[in-house]
Amino acid sequence: MRYISILYGLLLISPSVTIAADAGDTPTDAKSISVKTKLKESLISPQDVDFFTFRVRGSSNPQIDNSGNISVTFSQKSPPGINPQSGWKVELFSENDLANSLYTAILPETSLNVKFEQGLSVGTYYYKVSSLDDVVYPAAEYTLTGIWKKNVHYERPPNDTPDNATSIRPNETYYGNLSSNVDVDYFRFNLETPDKVTIILNQDVPGIYSNGGWQFGLLSQADSAINMPSTSQTSVPLQVDLGAGVHYLFVKSMPTDDLAAIPVGRGYQIKVMAPSVAPPLAEDVCPFVFYYAKNPVTGHWATFPTICDVPNGWISQAEIPDSKVCPARNSSYKWPSVKDGVQIPGKVSIPYLDFTDLDGGEYLFRIELNQEGETTIAENLKFNIGNIKLVRIIKKPDVQDKVDELADKVPDNVDISIAK
Repeated sequence: MRYISILYGLLLISPSVTIAADAGDTPTDAKSISVKTKLKESLISPQDVDFFTFRVRGSSNPQIDNSGNISVTFSQKSPPGINPQSGWKVELFSENDLANSLYTAILPETSLNVKFEQGLSVGTYYYKVSSLDDVVYPAAEYTLTGIWKKNVHYERPPNDTPDNATSIRPNETYYGNLSSNVDVDYFRFNLETPDKVTIILNQDVPGIYSNGGWQFGLLSQADSAINMPSTSQTSVPLQVDLGAGVHYLFVKSMPTDDLAAIPVGRGYQIKVMAPSVAPPLAEDVCPFVFYYAKNPVTGHWATFPTICDVPNGWISQAEIPDSKVCPARNSSYKWPSVKDGVQIPGKVSIPYLDFTDLDGGEYLFRIELNQEGETTIAENLKFNIGNIKLVRIIKKPDVQDKVDELADKVPDNVDISIAK
């Protein structure tokens, strides 16, 4: 049916591929790209170096933390090359330390791709792509894809000393990875009252090296550190009585002589449990659905985007009333915010969107757009479709339509439903 195909076309908006026509040879003339990007380039000699730079932008609201995690895929087209001496080296640097990479990945010409992820705080960063060998180099075009996820529950390098430890909250899970053989990740947490604390480290998929893995513990009691081999999924818990105040936690490689067994790049999850600290609150209690409410003074009905928007004292219901309903407010924009420790993107709400298909069907939709990034410059604002709700079928089309077809065509993360 036509209205479904037209609407579905709205959902196929995706980031465009950036063709880096002139990648810089130094950080000073690095090619500027977005934190969320897909670019294609190639090296022109064994000595050629490509630099790209991007920013994790801060918020004008000092209470909003825009840190998160970037997942990077570096790849080449099939088939791979045959020279094991040739390949690429991909390094991620912070502007604050161009001498030491946050992460280094290697892609031999004989392989198709390599992936890594790294938590990042607000700041400027650089990708450096170079040849593994100073005599031969891969002539194939490479693709570098970065996917940014804003989330305050990732480690935020540099956090390799207690002074720059990543701040975490008890009873919440945080994510990290070791970026080198000697990397140490430090975290700090605060207790307002003495408590019996339990610390657990785990991973999603066990590895193959029983002689290598992670070691974690409290800085003040390093002699009681726990070793967790990469073959284990969950560590033995570390339980200790702690006083009120700030405490420091470290995660590093467990001692081993086998460099291959060190879990560089493997993601871990760390959680500090403290009974005296209240657990994080439940997520949004205001679902994406229209509510109708009657003004107790005038008796008029009005439409509200969620039940939380209904004024106190008004009589509300989810069903469309038989009486005339005043329209909802005009389209609006909400700035990004943090709720219960969870980053909420900026949103554009379009309460009513009239839509007429080519077969004469008339529909009323509600659309919500999620902002990409945190820019405050109007012309740089970008949005993705977050939710679409079919509020009402005003007039059926000349051909029989099936609403189920619409639900089958849209991505799983897009909510399409009918308000009855």
